[in-house]
Amino acid sequence: MRTTYAASGLAMGLALLAVTAPAIQGQTTLGVRGGVSVASASIDIDETFDEGNRTGFVGGVFLDWGGSGLFGFQVGAQYSQKGAELDFEGLSQDLDLAYLEIPAVVKVGIPLGIVKPSLLGGVALGFNTSCDAGTGSDGDCDDISSTEFSGVIGADAAFYLSPISLWIDARYHVGLNDISGDLEFVDDLKNRAWQISGGIGFPLGG
Repeated sequence: MRTTYAASGLAMGLALLAVTAPAIQGQTTLGVRGGVSVASASIDIDETFDEGNRTGFVGGVFLDWGGSGLFGFQVGAQYSQKGAELDFEGLSQDLDLAYLEIPAVVKVGIPLGIVKPSLLGGVALGFNTSCDAGTGSDGDCDDISSTEFSGVIGADAAFYLSPISLWIDARYHVGLNDISGDLEFVDDLKNRAWQISGGIGFPLGG
């Protein structure tokens, strides 16, 4: 299962790069960013429950191709906290998850002087690094699927202030595969998360 998702993510990323590479031009940027992840979950469950958001950290590095061009492509590697707060008729159950994510997105933007706002869309492959399902296992992830495949949509804005650039980024991650694994109290568990971050970039070439 891990090999299947990893291969799918890599294939999708390479396909996106192949489609957009001929149109990409301008500056290549290496950057770091960090911000807030506001996560929830889609759950198939027979019992009545209330679901709440969990707020955590998201941050990592990214490589952006595009700069002054209309089209762009960006890949990254980031640590992301996800999960949900579940309340079953007064009984609270916290689901804390953390992932190493590899997002790959295609971007379409219009350069406006030193500012370039862009819309983006793509995929992300996540590897579970820690979890606490409230089962008393103290972070044991045996019950949770080790990989997650997500769709990504959002927007960003780059401010090119030579020799650096400043970035604002907002994305919505929607889980595409069931990560519930062997958990007994839920089925068809899929992550949802808003990720809002800011960062700084450094040019690698023009």
